[in-house]
Amino acid sequence: MPRIPSPPPPRLPRLPPLSLAPLRSRDSVALDREPSGEVAPFVRWDRFISHFHATWTQGTHVTSIGPTGSGKTVLNRELLRRRWFVIVLGVKNQDPELYGPFQKMGYQLVHKFEPLPPSEDQPHRILFVPTAAGYHGAEARKRKGAAFKAVLNDVYDVGGWTVYADDVQYQSDKLGLRTEFEELLMIGRSEKVSIVGSSQEPVDIPVMFYSAATHLFLFKNPDRYRARRMAELTGVNRDEAERIILSLPPHEFLYINKLTGRMSRSRVLV
Repeated sequence: MPRIPSPPPPRLPRLPPLSLAPLRSRDSVALDREPSGEVAPFVRWDRFISHFHATWTQGTHVTSIGPTGSGKTVLNRELLRRRWFVIVLGVKNQDPELYGPFQKMGYQLVHKFEPLPPSEDQPHRILFVPTAAGYHGAEARKRKGAAFKAVLNDVYDVGGWTVYADDVQYQSDKLGLRTEFEELLMIGRSEKVSIVGSSQEPVDIPVMFYSAATHLFLFKNPDRYRARRMAELTGVNRDEAERIILSLPPHEFLYINKLTGRMSRSRVLV
């Protein structure tokens, strides 16, 4: 009996090619095509942070500058994640946005700092908020400044600590810590003390936060004067650095390694 031929398979409609939207913004992708894209290529965040942790040695310093909401606080928490002995200098009596995430990461909130010699067996992460109960204004700032000075002297004597100063402009000028910061920035490498300094403004902070830092993280600043100031103090390709700082998309940063002079970009996950 002859076999009945099978009907041909139905012809499926031709679909347009699949187009996936980029994970980055159009502004970020467009920046790749500009001359600065070759000078400071974009590196995916997971690859960037993995490489950074592998190369950040104890005793070298980090400075991040960016306006409120740029992502620098989230960035600094991630940079500190693999540091074993860390103290966060808490300026405000209460600051849920800053203190809360650190406490969730296991930082111990203390009002008195007891320095311990660094150990590879047990991490020690401290959120230090000095008490100034009953004092306000200039007197409260004086007492907090004195408490922070004692901490900076303690870590200098013990060595091996990483200090996070969230607002170096305020802490340097209002709390009178400029001299202590400059001293640690100068001799931190020999004492194995690292400072992670952060500021909203690129001006009115100790210049050594630029010159002595090995790692610079710069977020967008649309003000040309401030962008130029940041670029001038990087010590690398200033014209390109200024162009990038003016053009960065939200939460994207320009990273500069002062030892190698190399620049790259990445985007912190906020």
